[in-house]
Amino acid sequence: MSDEDATFYDKLTASVHTHQRLPTACISGGIPVTGWTLVGDNTYKAVVTQPIFVNQLFVDNRRIVRTRIPMNQSEYLQYAAPLQDPNQARYGFQYAPGQFESWPLDDAMVVVYHSWTTSHHYIDQIITSNRTILFTNPSNSPIGTYVIQGQRRFHIENLCISFVPNSFCFMNATKTIYLMTDGSYDPTKVQIITSVNEFVVLVAGTNATNPVTDIIINNVAIQHSAWNIGRTQQADYQAASFLNSAPLYIANATSIIISDVEVSHTGSYGIWIREGTTNINIINSLITDTGAGGIRIGQMIAPISIPTNSIHIISNKVSYGGNVFPSGVGVIIHRAVDVIIADNSVHHHRYTGISVGWEWGYSPSYTSNIVVHGNYIYNTGQHILCDQGGIYTLGIQPGTIITNNVIKNVFSYAAYMWGIYLDEGSSEIVVSNNVVYNIGWGGLFQHYGANNTIINNVFARTSVIQPPHPGDPIPDGDLRIMNTENHLSWTFTRNIVYDTFQGSNHSAFKSDAANVSVSFSSNVYYNPYGTPLLFGIQQTPFVEWQKTGQDNDSVIADPLFVGDVNQCDFFTIQSNSPAVKLGFANITKLSKWTPGCSTDDANDDNQFYHW
Repeated sequence: MSDEDATFYDKLTASVHTHQRLPTACISGGIPVTGWTLVGDNTYKAVVTQPIFVNQLFVDNRRIVRTRIPMNQSEYLQYAAPLQDPNQARYGFQYAPGQFESWPLDDAMVVVYHSWTTSHHYIDQIITSNRTILFTNPSNSPIGTYVIQGQRRFHIENLCISFVPNSFCFMNATKTIYLMTDGSYDPTKVQIITSVNEFVVLVAGTNATNPVTDIIINNVAIQHSAWNIGRTQQADYQAASFLNSAPLYIANATSIIISDVEVSHTGSYGIWIREGTTNINIINSLITDTGAGGIRIGQMIAPISIPTNSIHIISNKVSYGGNVFPSGVGVIIHRAVDVIIADNSVHHHRYTGISVGWEWGYSPSYTSNIVVHGNYIYNTGQHILCDQGGIYTLGIQPGTIITNNVIKNVFSYAAYMWGIYLDEGSSEIVVSNNVVYNIGWGGLFQHYGANNTIINNVFARTSVIQPPHPGDPIPDGDLRIMNTENHLSWTFTRNIVYDTFQGSNHSAFKSDAANVSVSFSSNVYYNPYGTPLLFGIQQTPFVEWQKTGQDNDSVIADPLFVGDVNQCDFFTIQSNSPAVKLGFANITKLSKWTPGCSTDDANDDNQFYHW
C-alpha cells in the first residue's frame, strides 16, 4: 500500500460509518406497472404497453420472484441423463418421465446447476420419442460434467402454473404479467416496477486518453436495472462474467467518488469499474438485492495497455446477491492494480465473497498490489453452488495482501468450500491476521501456487459438516494443498489451528501429492476433544510429521482463548498462551463482527430481500 493510499484509508476508517436507508428519491432503470385487475385467489394481472420481456418485478422496494418448478426455492428437479455427444450436451439433456411434456413452455427458462456456475437456457424443442430437451443457447461445459457438484439439478422459471405467494410470471404473446400476492397488499395501491434499462447511471469517457474526471455521486439510490440474455447467447461462466452491463457503470474515468449511495434491485452486478479507470472511490454505500454480484472491478482480457488502477472500495455493505445469477461474487477484481478492498461487510451471496485475479496459472496476471483488509465476510455459498471460498484468488499477484479479515459460514451444496481459497497459480500472496471459522471444508486450500506466506491467522471450526448427500466426498480437514510442484508452495508460520472434529482422527494438514514443498514453523494446533491430528501425504501423527523437518518448534496445545470458544467469541488469546511464546500476536477485532457459532445467521433486516 502506498503512503498516499494509506493516508486515504486512515482518514476514512477513522470516522464512524453507518449504512442507513436512503431517501426514497432514486434514479430508476424501470417503469411502473399499473392497471392491475383481480383474477382470483390473490392473483392479479396487468398488461405492459412497451415491447419488453418482463423478467423482474419489484413491489414496494421488494423483489418478487419468478414462478418456478419446483415451487419450493430450495428444491430442484433432476434430469435423467446427459446427452452422449459432448457438444450437443451443451444444448440439452434427457429429461425424466413427467417433466416438460405437459407444461406451458413458450416463455420458460431452464436453469441448470453445474459446479461453480449455473447456465440459463431458452427452450428450442422437446423430442418426446427419447425424452430429450434441446436449447437455443449453450452451457460452457457439457451438462453433466460435474457429477458430484451438479447432481443433475435444474429448475424451470416463468411457468404460469406454479404460483406461490409473492411470485409472478409473464406471457409474452399477450404482454401480460400475472402476480400472486400474499394478501398483505393491493397491487392497485402500491408501487410496482419492472426493470427496462440495463445501464442506469453511466460514467464513461470516450476512451482512456479522454476520460471523464472529477465527478461526485452522493446520497442517491440507483435501482431497477434489467438483465437480458440473447436467445443464442451462452449465459454460463465463472462469477457470472458473461454479463456485460451494470446499473452503475464506470469506464474511462478518473477521480470519481461514489459515497452514501444505494445500488439495489439489479439484474446483474451492482457496480462495474471497467478499463481506463483510475482513482475510483466507492465509500460508505449499500449494494444489495443484486441479480449477480455486488461490485466488479477491471477487465477480463489480456494484455492490458492501461490497467484499471487506484481503486478504493471502503466501508460498504455488499449483501444479498445472486438472485438471478447465483455465481455472482460479492466483490470481484478481474485484472487491476493498486486496489484496496477494506472495511466492508460482504454477506449472503450464493457464491464467493471476495475474488481477486483472473489468470489461471503462471502467465502474467496483470493483477498486483491488491489489499483486502478488515472485511467481514459471512454467510456465503448458501448451500447452492460448489467450489468456492470466502476469499478466492487466481494467478501471480505480487504485492497482494489478505489481512485482518473475518470469514465465517462458507457452505456449498455438495463439496469444495473453503475459507480462503488460493486457486490456480495463486502466488506471492501474503495471508495474515485473518480469523476463519465455521467453514464446510478446510479453512485454507491451495490448488497450486508459489511462494505464498500464511502468517498469524486463526483457522477454527473447519470441516464442520458431514457430506450433505449420499455419495458426496467427506470434508478435507483444516488445511490442504492439492498439487506438488518444484518450488516452495507456501510458508505457514505463527498460526493457530483450532480443530473441533470429534472422532478417531482428523487431518490438520493434507497434501494430495508427495514431495510437496512447504515450510511449517511456530504454529499451535489443538483439538479440545482429544482427537489425534494428522499431517502430510501419509496423514501421519504430529511427532512423525516433525521428523520430516516440519513444525519442529510448533506444539499441540490449548491456545487459551480469552472468550468462550463454544460461542465463537472471537479468538483472542491470553497472555500466557503457548502461541504468544511462538510469536503469535492477537488480531484486531472488527467492530462489525458479531459473536455466535450459528452457521446460518438469521438477522431479519427488512431493508434487504430474503429468499
